[in-house]
Amino acid sequence: MSNTTLVIMAAGMGSRYGGVKQAASFGPSGEWLMDYAIYDAQQAGFNDVVIITRKDLLNDMQEHMDKIWGTKLPIRFALQQPPVDANPERTKPWGTGQAILATKELVKNPFVVINADDFYGREAYVSMHHFLSNCESNEPSFSLVGYPLENTLSDIGSVSRGVCTLNENNELVSITEMTQIDLRAGKLQNENADGTFTDIPANSYASMNFWGFTCFLYGELQNQWEIFYDKYCDEPKAEFLIPTVVSAMMKQGKVKVQLLPDGKDWCGVTYSEEKDLVIAALRSKIADGVYPDDLSK
Repeated sequence: MSNTTLVIMAAGMGSRYGGVKQAASFGPSGEWLMDYAIYDAQQAGFNDVVIITRKDLLNDMQEHMDKIWGTKLPIRFALQQPPVDANPERTKPWGTGQAILATKELVKNPFVVINADDFYGREAYVSMHHFLSNCESNEPSFSLVGYPLENTLSDIGSVSRGVCTLNENNELVSITEMTQIDLRAGKLQNENADGTFTDIPANSYASMNFWGFTCFLYGELQNQWEIFYDKYCDEPKAEFLIPTVVSAMMKQGKVKVQLLPDGKDWCGVTYSEEKDLVIAALRSKIADGVYPDDLSK
């Protein structure tokens, strides 16, 4: 059984949310959402944590992690920084693929990658840990926890999701990014840019960016990043995204991606109005004894 690492992407801008949501308080003792991810991962058997963040957030993050976690498990930081020759006017981060590339010197084990501002539920970590701990550190075997698409919708507005297509072995064939998904007259649909609607099968799984990788990813990530940056360095909004990287690897037959159908309990805060719902969900789990009142104790 190999060691496994939790990688948390916490460098985003939170534009729709209206603030730095990865550093917003959700728990009764000031816990951030990612503290519950760390707790769940540790309970599931993960050995260490790498947090990807920005230079301007680093001090606050280090201080918070020291306060909550102290020496309970190793937590290190990777900085997602713009390329040295990047256009200084660009404020948007360069995307999840470039974020993960920032961890390549720190991560030596099979690892899971998550968003800092999503709550994924304990089952996802248990399932992923089981998968990763049976992988060699460099084998071309990836995984993705899938969540029933219907369970990831928002009452506030439409959502963007990566909708998974699978083969008969529950391996990923493709992920289709859809940006305006909602239930319309009881049917799952995406509103397309031209105003038409695409029906989505009711039993579809969504990718919520809960990826399992081995270090095999890094060489390919580096190559694809160099090609991407060469092509898009002057585009102010172009993003180098991990689903695009993985899709290219699958198309070329370099890797298989196993869907783990164990996503049960996702909730997130795309919109600031959803924060109270997530806090209430956490309080209810604390009342049920899933989490302690104070993660720092």
